[in-house]
This record gives sequence, structure tokens and C-alpha cells, in this order.
Amino acid sequence: MHDVIIVGGGHNALAAAFYLAKSGRRPLVLERQPFVGGGAITTEIHPGFMCPRLSHELLLEERIVRDMDLPRRVEFIPSPALVCAPAPDGPALVLYEDVARTAESLRPFSASDKEAYPRFREAIDRIASVIGSTFDSPPPDIDEPSVGDIWSLLQAGRRFRSLGRRDRFSLLRWLPMPVADLVQEFFENDLLRAAIAGPGVSGTMLGPRSAGSSLVMLLREASRQRAGRRLCIRGGPGALTRAMADAATSAGAEIRTGVRVERILVREERVTGVVADGKEIASTVVLSGVDPKTTFLSLVDPADLAPTFAARIRHYRAAGSVAKVNLALASLPAFRGVTDGSTLSGRIHIGPDLDYVERAFDHAKYGEVSTAPWLDVTIPSIVDPELAPRGAHVASIYVHYAPYALRGSDWRMARDVLLAQTLGTLEAFAPGIRSLTLGVDLVTPAELHTEFGLAGGHIFHGELALDQLFTMRPVLGHAGYDSPIRGLHLCGAGTHPGGFMTGASGRLAARAVLLATPRGA
Repeated sequence: MHDVIIVGGGHNALAAAFYLAKSGRRPLVLERQPFVGGGAITTEIHPGFMCPRLSHELLLEERIVRDMDLPRRVEFIPSPALVCAPAPDGPALVLYEDVARTAESLRPFSASDKEAYPRFREAIDRIASVIGSTFDSPPPDIDEPSVGDIWSLLQAGRRFRSLGRRDRFSLLRWLPMPVADLVQEFFENDLLRAAIAGPGVSGTMLGPRSAGSSLVMLLREASRQRAGRRLCIRGGPGALTRAMADAATSAGAEIRTGVRVERILVREERVTGVVADGKEIASTVVLSGVDPKTTFLSLVDPADLAPTFAARIRHYRAAGSVAKVNLALASLPAFRGVTDGSTLSGRIHIGPDLDYVERAFDHAKYGEVSTAPWLDVTIPSIVDPELAPRGAHVASIYVHYAPYALRGSDWRMARDVLLAQTLGTLEAFAPGIRSLTLGVDLVTPAELHTEFGLAGGHIFHGELALDQLFTMRPVLGHAGYDSPIRGLHLCGAGTHPGGFMTGASGRLAARAVLLATPRGA
């Protein structure tokens, strides 16, 4: 008998295991892969070339970094640049963490944008801080709010009022707004607009002119703010999750890899354990780090769910829209308009304007792979040369848009098409990159589903949309990391506050478990 069984060994599950163990519980983590990390892993994509297999953006909350004492276990590396956006012709646009430096770099592009950028950052940071404050506690129970729920709502209301009249108005107006409209209110340069709007649609089935895409951008900004920095880790994301696993086991958790959970056992509406590799493991508390659809529609017997709840989970939108391409490169590619290679150390945005990104989205709406995809690229070997042989590099590329469900085709047939269109798009902005490519690792949305267990291939465990956030994530009435089955909880990105590799869902889920099952109960 274990105090808590945690299904999955991703970053949220590891955070939950740590906090539970630190509170005196004996959590058992079961991960089907031979390693921990879920999507945050570093793998060899070509002999001698190590690359982030899936996630290349780490925004782990600063408080989790501190609580798990991760600086003692892993090395954080500073990154000179935040975003580099090459242009089809002319100089590349570069954004830095330093607002004044960024504003000055915008002077050659637009004197108006140079003046607007500090105002934009100040407004976004103020509003993101209010949104981020909701990450400190679970969403309130709509039917029977507790004293803690009421207190949290009062705190949120106080922070909202502290914004001032203008920012309060902006927050309410921006939440449902298309991100294209938001950036057009501030900036006139097309490339700048696209580079800032991109995070508002990354990983979602949204285009820049889709309602609600501003909210996704604000959620990401809130996550970046709470991380305190863009986290670059020596050894890549896999080094971070290994360090998290080390912290969890040091606190008292047990982690078993290479163990596949086949079923979550339920008797009389209460969880009794799991079946893993054909063997029953007993526990009165099971915490699932996998997505809601997989948890309730694959691991739980349908007979153990109320028909209404099962229907809501089936209608929970989790159709992925992004593929991953990783490249082993003989040398650093030369991007158009880039004169300083250090400016490529952050995110490289390939999408010259909002119309380009919107057209890429148009294909996905109809079940097609984008013929000219929007690409979100990192070259982590710039700041961490140990990832590749001397002088060589690795490129980690999110390909937008690549819908999970293809019309009249499947991903076995579409793999070569996706790769050709990705390399063709890269070649237009980094001439000669094809000839530098020594090896390729391609992960399609279908493989995100089958290999990584992400239902629908959705990297965020479900669409980030107004009707699937806060008190409605994953469904209304069960946003507090609980479920209709007593003792069965969720801790993955399909819960509040969502994706972006923050670890907040795991931290909050652990707290919910501790409150629901007091020690000795």
C-alpha cells in the first residue's frame, strides 16, 4: 500500500511528488518510458548530437526552483537574446530581456515602435502579474466555495483593483481579443507584430486573428514572469527533469521507470490503486499526470464514470496543431540579416507578418499541413556547446501548423511532406541550411499521441481557450484537481493554470491532495 500513486513522470508529476514527499507522504511515481521527463527530455538525435526532443521552452516557477534546490543540481545558463526574427530581406529584428536595449534596437525599424515598446512591456507586465496571481491557488469551487476559495477571490479582486482604471479596462478588453488586434494597437512594423503575437498561438488551434489568442499570450507572459527568467539549462530540459526527480527522491518519493500503468482501479466510486505491467498496486489516492482524456477515457473503466461527466471529457478539445523537427547541423546556419550569432541564442521566429501566420493557420483549419509553416526555432547549442561536437549545432523546431487529424491522409503519408516544407521554409530564411543538415528527428502529432501519450497530440493536454481555463479546466465542477471518483486527482497541464512547463499544476495538485486526505485520515 502506497500513500499516493502518481501516473506519469513529467515535470508536473515530479513537482507533485516532491511536495507530497516533503509533507511526509510516500508517493510512488510510475513512468512508462525508461526515463523521467515526459516532453521535457534531451535525446541523441544523431551520433554526438543532443537536442530537446519536444519542449525547448522551460518556464518552471521560481518558487519550485527554489523549493527543490535546483540550482544545486543543475546549471542555469544566461541567454543574450530573447527573440530574433529574420526578415525575407533586410536586417533581422532582435528583442532582449532588457527593455531599453530592445527599444533602442527597434529604432532603425520604426521610431514609433521604439517609443511604444516600453509602454507595451509595462502594460503587459502589470496585467500579467494579476493573471499570474491566480496561479497561487486552485480555482474556486463554483457550487460550494470554501472559505479559502472566497479569500482567494477577494485577493484576486484586490489585485485587479490595484491595476488602475486604464489597465483594468485593458485586461477585460484583451482577454477575448485576437492577439493580432492587440499588437496592432501598439506597433506598426509587421515583423515586430508577428514576433510578439506568435506566442499567443503557439501550440494551439488558433490563428493570430482568432478570438482569445490574446489570453494565451498573457498566460505565457504570466508564466515567464513567475519563472523570473527564460530558463536555459546545461544539458537541456532532460537535465532539469532529472534534477527534479533527484529532488523528489531525496525528499522521500519513489520513482519507477519503464512501468506502464494499464488501468486505474475503482470500487464503489473510490479509487483503490492501479494495474501496472499486469500487477495490482494498492492505494487510496491516485494522482494522474497524464492528460484528462487519457486518464478518464483510457485508464478508467467507462462504467465507473457518470455519463454526463464522460460526455464532457469526450468533448474537451485536445486536437494538437504542432509537430517537432530536430536537426543535427554541421555548423551554425547563416540567417538572413543576422550579423551577430549570439542574437540567435533565444527564440528564432520565422514568420514575416501576421498574414503569413494566419495563412499557415488556414491550412490547419481544414485538416491540411501548412505549405509555408510558421516556425519557432531554438539553437540551444549556442549557449550550451556540449550538446553537439565542436563547431556543430542542434536546432529544435516547432512547426505550426500541423493538425493531428489530416483530411484524406494520415501522418505516415504526410511525414515527408512536412519535413520538405519545413526545410524549404528554413532555406528561405537561412540559405544553405539543407546542406548543413547531418541528421533529422521528426515527431508528428500522431507520435505525440502514441509515443508520448498526449491525447490528440496536444502539447498542453487540451486547448487553451476561454471555455477550458480556470474554473472550467478541464471541466466545470472539477477544476480543483479532483474528479467524480474519490481519491482520483489530476496534476498535469490539463488542469489550472495550463501548459508552458511551469510546474504550477503539479504544485497545486499536491496541495489539493494534502487537503483532501489529511495525514492519518
